[in-house]
Amino acid sequence: MRTVSLLLGTLLLGMSPQVGAQEIARRAGAPFANATSTQSGDDAKAIAGLVAAFTKAFNAGDATAAAATYAEDALVIDERGERTEGRAAIRAQLAQAFAANPGTTIAIQVKSLRFLSPETALEEGRTIITPVGAAAAPETTHFTVVYIKKDGNWLQSVVRDGYDHELTPHDRLKEIDWLVGEWINESQDAVVSTSCKWSADGNFLIRDFTMKTQGQPVLSGTQRIGWDAVKRQIKTWVFDSEGGFADGYWTREGNRWLIKAEGVRQDGLSASATNIVTRIGKDRMSWQSVDRTLGGVALPGVNEFTVVRKPPQPIR
Repeated sequence: MRTVSLLLGTLLLGMSPQVGAQEIARRAGAPFANATSTQSGDDAKAIAGLVAAFTKAFNAGDATAAAATYAEDALVIDERGERTEGRAAIRAQLAQAFAANPGTTIAIQVKSLRFLSPETALEEGRTIITPVGAAAAPETTHFTVVYIKKDGNWLQSVVRDGYDHELTPHDRLKEIDWLVGEWINESQDAVVSTSCKWSADGNFLIRDFTMKTQGQPVLSGTQRIGWDAVKRQIKTWVFDSEGGFADGYWTREGNRWLIKAEGVRQDGLSASATNIVTRIGKDRMSWQSVDRTLGGVALPGVNEFTVVRKPPQPIR
């Protein structure tokens, strides 16, 4: 089962009952304020009503009612090309997602609504999905939906989710900008301090880290985090004070991020690991490392530990 954000990013979302396309766009804000509809207001209102019905069912966690807004042979395709075919399959997938991620909210910004025929309409826009909880960060995707009119009722026929190409690299990194600030982890073995800030151009996050044992620095380094427009993923590059380096890609699963990294130590040995960062709250996160190898040999993992934000320095 994919994360709720990937599943629900494929679905058409709405604002409120009996609101036309122009009004939906106006409420969504300036980016898509020029949303257009080229057919009668009655059909636009009917589609807005369908959107509202889906939204109400979604927010109530009612998979049956949400699936009822789809045609019997509807097709949903997520941004990775995974297909869900038929109302029954969509209902089952929604039910599983609602159970795994209760309380997730949805919003839509409509770019355009065009009627291709009296029984067919095409809508495009941007979906914003926000999981529940203080540690949640919204995710944004682009959607296209084809509606069909059957027996006088509009239904979702084909829904496709895609990456939002209008977002800048800075926008892409906003979901992890909670990393900005000073962080520390203290244990019996070492003290690790991390400082994170935006780069001057705003397109990267830069993290500097220092590890000390018995008060003496033993390792330091710099991590640069950016957006890979080819892989369509957040990417990280790490350089340490001993001459080692690594890079890796981030994958989000709710409030945790899996970072699969590979690199080379200063002695030439290859290394790899999957690091797991979980946001616990505004000022806390956990870190864990699994699937570690060095020179092709498996290593023990690093157990999960908590990292906290440093309190501000007292004013003198």
